Amino acid sequence: MKTCCLCQCPFDPAQKLDLPEHQVGLHLAEQEYKDVGEVCAVCLASRGRLAMMYNIECFD
Repeated sequence: MKTCCLCQCPFDPAQKLDLPEHQVGLHLAEQEYKDVGEVCAVCLASRGRLAMMYNIECFD
């Protein structure tokens, strides 16, 4: 178990991330925020949802 760098909740870094919002959040964690492996699935999904709604440049 690790602790999320955003919400401080424990999470399993091996958890399957198969939802679209998880994938977008993971992409942002790798490319923009450089915190891949440090963010829980809930925070990745939130980040991904927000990006899909408001960050059109993310998909260029």
